Amino acid sequence: MIPRTIFILVGIISILYLPFLGNAFVSDDIGGIVNGVSHWTWLEAIGWPRVIHLGVLLQYWTYHLFGLVPWPYRLTNILFHMGNVVLVWLIVKKLSKPTIALAASLFFAIHPLVIESIIWISGGVYSHYTFFFLLSFWLYINSSRMLVSLCSILVFLLSVLISEKAVPLFIIFILYEWVYGNIKKNWSRLIPYCIVSIGFILFYVSRLGIRVTGLEQANYQTITGLKLTLYHSVFRYTWWEMGIRIGVTVLYMVFAVYGIVKKKNLGFWLSWVVVSLGVTLLPVKIAWIVAERYVYLALIGLCVIIGMFFDTLVSQKKWKILVICLGVVIVCALSARTIIRNSDWRTEDSLWVATARISPNDPHSWNNMGDVYSRHGQYEKSIEAFTRATKINPNYADAYHNIGNTYLSMKKYEEAIPFFEKAVSINPNLWQSYQNLAFIAVAKKDNQKAIEYLDKAILINPTNLDLKKMLQKLQRDDL
Repeated sequence: MIPRTIFILVGIISILYLPFLGNAFVSDDIGGIVNGVSHWTWLEAIGWPRVIHLGVLLQYWTYHLFGLVPWPYRLTNILFHMGNVVLVWLIVKKLSKPTIALAASLFFAIHPLVIESIIWISGGVYSHYTFFFLLSFWLYINSSRMLVSLCSILVFLLSVLISEKAVPLFIIFILYEWVYGNIKKNWSRLIPYCIVSIGFILFYVSRLGIRVTGLEQANYQTITGLKLTLYHSVFRYTWWEMGIRIGVTVLYMVFAVYGIVKKKNLGFWLSWVVVSLGVTLLPVKIAWIVAERYVYLALIGLCVIIGMFFDTLVSQKKWKILVICLGVVIVCALSARTIIRNSDWRTEDSLWVATARISPNDPHSWNNMGDVYSRHGQYEKSIEAFTRATKINPNYADAYHNIGNTYLSMKKYEEAIPFFEKAVSINPNLWQSYQNLAFIAVAKKDNQKAIEYLDKAILINPTNLDLKKMLQKLQRDDL
């Protein structure tokens, strides 16, 4: 019989997320699914032979079952989140008190920080790999037979195949044995998880190489604070602010290490946060500077810590009623914020308007706002937005291309040319700028110049049939 708690948790998630199933494809969904997965073979979807990626393969299967409608992709993310919340409840109840398990799973279910990994289809990979890791961990802490242990290892392998960010999670198994189990007795059980993770580290290094993130190339201007936005990419701290952050981080690490050394429950969950964020904090170019979706798995550790604090207060009779009432208020407030934020993801327009409002100093925000204005025929505002993006980042090739594209839509060819030329001077691989320069050359009846631009575009993108057809037509006209 399914416990009542599971029905309550699943019901709450359904209320928060199911009304937004019909949200449109946005941002990377368009390039990754609409213009990507829908045109791929299953070998291209799996990423063979470069990198095996089961997350993209799941999208490929969804496309062939349901087509290019957003709701089944988003429903998949929601179902994974439901599974994760249930697993959090089961795991924490096994390792701690039922009250802590309920509080932790409830906060994790409703917290707005998880939205990007659920409502955004392309962010779903974080909820997907988390599910398989949590299932693997749940099987591990409950395994008393060889078959269950084998299933745990295989499920952990699936987690790593979905995302490289699952690679360091084998450390959590080690920490579990140190805090809750017997590492001297059970060390051999940990070997398969270590082998899987180390094997994939070597695989990724051999296939992709190590690319150190060039922080000096990013634009750090202001901080977006605790507000929710797709682009958390612009930061500037004063020395005292940086000192406070470093101090808090060091203090956190000291508490985590102390807890682990003393084999404390709190130390395990503090360390859970650090391990879960580990890959995104390294100077290896496999992640952006910071993003809400990166926190998905790490948030579980913080929710458990909050659950412990809540349980401590509730156990005090004089505080019990007050704490419960405060908890209800917090749950309602977080739920309301989640619903509001889910509304931001309804369409491309609503997402970029919300992003520009919260991250006005990010060039991507204004590049996307330029696209919003352009789609509505507000070309002057579109040019202003793209120009603002180039002022924030003078080397933003896409924004220069988009200014040229807007002038092209306005049939102002002479104004468009310098911006396309500027775009390819920054990014020589931007074949679309060469294509548009070819269009302008044709409009000016300069077929020879158009052929030169098309040759450059085809050299960059040799599989584009439209470019080849246009080139062949111009060559025939010149005969």
